[in-house]
Amino acid sequence: MNDQTEPVTPSVSVGELESTVLEALWTRGELATPAVFDAVGRPRALAYTTILTVLQRLYRKGLVSRRGAGKAHVYSPAMSREQFSERRAEVLAGAMIGLGSAGLSAFLAEADRLDPAFVSNLRNQLRELER
Repeated sequence: MNDQTEPVTPSVSVGELESTVLEALWTRGELATPAVFDAVGRPRALAYTTILTVLQRLYRKGLVSRRGAGKAHVYSPAMSREQFSERRAEVLAGAMIGLGSAGLSAFLAEADRLDPAFVSNLRNQLRELER
C-alpha cells in the first residue's frame, strides 16, 4: 500500500493499546514512531516493534495517516476524536438495529444507567424522526 493511499472506510474496532496510541496522537499531534514509542511503549515496557506494529495496524484500518520522513514514518490521526466517536456510535447503532427487538430491549434495560440529558436528547431526536 502506498503511503498516500488510505482505506475508504476506516475501521472503528480498536484494542486497548491501539486506543492508547490514538490518544497519544490526538493529544500530541503528528509523531514519528520513536516519539510514539517514548510516549506509549517505554512507560509500559513494550518493545519498539510492538508500537511499530500497532501504528501499522492503525494505518491499515484507516485511523492514522502517515508520511515518510527519512527512514521513519510520521503518523497523525486520520480523524478527530469526535469523528471517531461518531463513527463508532454509527457502527454500534447499526449493530443494535441488526439485533432487532432484542437489541432494543437490551439497550432499554440499561437505560437507567444513562445520563438524563442524553435520554432527553434521544427522545427529542426520536420525536423529530416521527415528524
